[in-house]
Amino acid sequence: MLSHYITEVQDLLNDSQGQMITLPAMTRYINRSRRRIAFASGCLRVLPPGTQTGTNQEVYPFSAWTALVQEAMRGVQSILACRSLAVAIGAGGWKPVWRRIPWTDFQARFRIYNKTFYGVISEPGWWSQYGMGPNAQLYLAPIPSQPMPMEVDLSCIPTPLLTDDDPEPIPYPWVDAVSYWAAVTALLGLQRKEDAQVMANLFNTDLPMCASVVCPQMIVNPYGATLRAG
Repeated sequence: MLSHYITEVQDLLNDSQGQMITLPAMTRYINRSRRRIAFASGCLRVLPPGTQTGTNQEVYPFSAWTALVQEAMRGVQSILACRSLAVAIGAGGWKPVWRRIPWTDFQARFRIYNKTFYGVISEPGWWSQYGMGPNAQLYLAPIPSQPMPMEVDLSCIPTPLLTDDDPEPIPYPWVDAVSYWAAVTALLGLQRKEDAQVMANLFNTDLPMCASVVCPQMIVNPYGATLRAG
């Protein structure tokens, strides 16, 4: 996939012979673009198996789940953020999604109890993310008093591509946008700011288009309208 990206960027730069940008620099630009797409779109989502709460454990660092995420999806380097979190109650089938609140509110409302607010709950609890990226941590309230199955929906960061054998976890259609931002970075390095702006406009147009393809308008209820024109 790396050579495909390189060819696409060279085509956008009108540099099919690769005379303007060295391959190491081009590889860096491509990987920077891949990270930017993952950050902006959240297209790398992983629901790693095997996550669970710990007995009297309030804090859950992302680093503890990195190996599980990498096993679930090849080509993922680390975790960026948590989108949602659900905890199973007891051995039954009820697994409510917990409510997320900002860290400052979480600190004021729940950590005031100084780790004494814990137990097995019968309704959704609260969680907050402290920090962003691989060093971030999740905090739970109430603090679980026993191990329980937990599901975390995670946005992730891709591993850099160094060879064509490296897996590309970024899915279609977002891979088609990679060459645009790589070209932006290359043009800025060449001091071609106006051309870089044109390429950035293409990138900013392509990214929401990718999202619209993945999440098109759908009919929620086919009986909701008396008559449809198309």
